[in-house]
Parts: sequence; C-alpha cells; structure tokens
Amino acid sequence: MANRHFGKLSDVWKHAALAEVLEREPPRRYAETHAGSGAYPVAHDGERQFGILRFLDVAARFEVLARSRYRAVAAACLGDRSLYPGSALLAMTVLGDASSYLLCDLDPGSAADLRRWARQLSLRDYEVAETDGMAAVAAWLDRHAGQPGLVHIDPFDPDARGPGGYSAAELAVRVASSGTGLVYWYGYGQPGEQAWAYTRLTALTRAPLWCGDVMVTGTSGTAGDLGRATTPGTGFGVILANVQAGTVSACTAVGNALADAYAGALLPDGSRAISSSQPEPTAGRHERAVSGERRNATRTGPFCAHPPHWTRHPQAADIRQVAARDPAIQESVTLRDDRHIRRESAGCRWPCTATSLKHLPTRLG
Repeated sequence: MANRHFGKLSDVWKHAALAEVLEREPPRRYAETHAGSGAYPVAHDGERQFGILRFLDVAARFEVLARSRYRAVAAACLGDRSLYPGSALLAMTVLGDASSYLLCDLDPGSAADLRRWARQLSLRDYEVAETDGMAAVAAWLDRHAGQPGLVHIDPFDPDARGPGGYSAAELAVRVASSGTGLVYWYGYGQPGEQAWAYTRLTALTRAPLWCGDVMVTGTSGTAGDLGRATTPGTGFGVILANVQAGTVSACTAVGNALADAYAGALLPDGSRAISSSQPEPTAGRHERAVSGERRNATRTGPFCAHPPHWTRHPQAADIRQVAARDPAIQESVTLRDDRHIRRESAGCRWPCTATSLKHLPTRLG
C-alpha cells in the first residue's frame, strides 16, 4: 500500500467531487493515472478523525452531504469492512460494468488489490497497468481520440515526469484541451500557493475550467506540509474540465456543505479552527446559518444563476468560485450584506470570515 493519505480531509473533498461527476455524467471510458489500492483499512488517528470519520458523523445533518453518492459508498465500505474506498473503487462502484477502465499504479500491491476488486465487482472491461500512468493515459487518449471519457489525475508530484515524458500537470492540460472530461487534484503547503494549479492550467489551455479549493485555517502558527499533516495553511483543490454546468453546481453545493460541516472542528493536531472576525460558533448559530437566516456578519448571498455559480458561505474562511474566460463575469456586484465583490475576467474573488476551511474555490492574482 503506497498511499499514506487515504481518508484525510483532502481525500474527502476529492472523492466527494469525483462522485458527483461520475453520477451525473457517467463516462463510457474511465482512466486514472495514480489509482492506488482499491480500499484501505481505516486507522482511527487524528487525520482520519478529522477526515472521513468526522464526515460520516456529521453528513446526515446536511442535506447535500446526506444524499451524496460519496457518503453512501464510503459509509457502506466502512460499515461492512472498516475500509476506506479509494478513487478507483469509488468509480467502479458508481459506474459498474457499464464503463471500461484503465487504472494505473506502479505499486504491485496496489495493482493486485485493484484487480481483486474488479473481479469482485464482476467487471469485464478493465485494465490495471503497472506502468507510468501519465504515459499510459496519454496513449489511451490517442487510441480513443474524439471519444468521450473521463480522466482522474491525482499525482504525488505534479511536476515529476515519467518515462513517457509527461508530468501530471502537462497531462491535465492535454486532457482538458482534448475535450475529455477531467478531474485533477492538487495540494499545497502554504497560503501563498492557493490555487496554483488553476492558475497554471488556465495559462496553458483554452478549455473552460472550474476549481474548488480548500484551505485549512486555525490557531496554530506551525508551517504547513500537506504531505505530513493537515495543518493551518495547507490546502487542496479539485479542477474540473469539460463537464456540464449542472455538475459544477452539484460540486459547488457539496463543497459549501462540506465547509459548513467542518465549522469549528478540532484539527488533527488538536488545535481549534478560528474565525477571522467572529467568535467560535455555537451549535445554535451553526444551525441558524444552515437554515438560511442572516443573523451575523458571516451570512452570505445566494448562488448566481450562471457559471461560476459564485457564493460566499458561513464558517468558510474564504470561499472563491472561479470559471475560466467567461465574459459574463466581467462585472462588479454588491451582495446583500453590502460587502463589495470584484468579479474578474478569469473568475471571482471575495473575502469571507470563517472557522475551519478556506473553501471553494480559487483566487486568481
């Protein structure tokens, strides 16, 4: 098992968004560059307590999360076998035998686990490749040029080139530019790196992109390292390309509900998340926020009717929704709370007070 990060909050957001895409736009062809194992035994440590275990504890209180396919699959795996489903198993469970699969991972143990799950699910059309995932998926794109599909890229190192010559970030650009559906995950360790992948990809492709970015905020001043722990200042995001507006809206709703669900949570290091201008919320204030009442300065405006479906949400340290090259958002607006928001040619940005997460999605410079 090569993946040490399963079940962390970064996985929760990544897999929740992926499940929305899979359920709403089930592809006939699905590929992963870094598939990992099918499932992982759940450890009850601080990271998983903050990640998947907290998610399952509180999801029922938030309608969007309660009805999400991700919650259903994760709850079934944990309840039946105490396992956390990886992205490949999530895809195989949601799509079933109606799709074909290319699942790549260099780790022999992970590859064997993927084959075992594919057999257990009685899938017929799948390939588990113990090879460089970027090269394999690039060749897969060439073989099926012009045909619809979905590629999930979840790299350990976005800039490391494999034998085929592609880095994960370069392959993401190629996938987006080809018109193929894309789900791309990225992480970062410092606040100044927020949305770095979105900024880079939008400079290299004309394909419209959507990005959901989460930054953790809290009382600890320790320098962040997402590869080691989920600490204040670390963050992660999901970039989508070539998906429908309804899918973007669904991912936005899940992301905002996730931000609410983690309001005021204890971080894995034991410190508490904070708000930049509000006291720590009580359960009552949190419930009022969810119900939609505007009782404090953290209340926000509604979604816009067109992409990028901007919103500001309570208890999310900084919610940003962006969509690339959309002339409809080259304007300025003022929300009901009279906080001015500048919406730029490549997206939106606004400040928002918060408790635990810098959430959904990115900021452009």
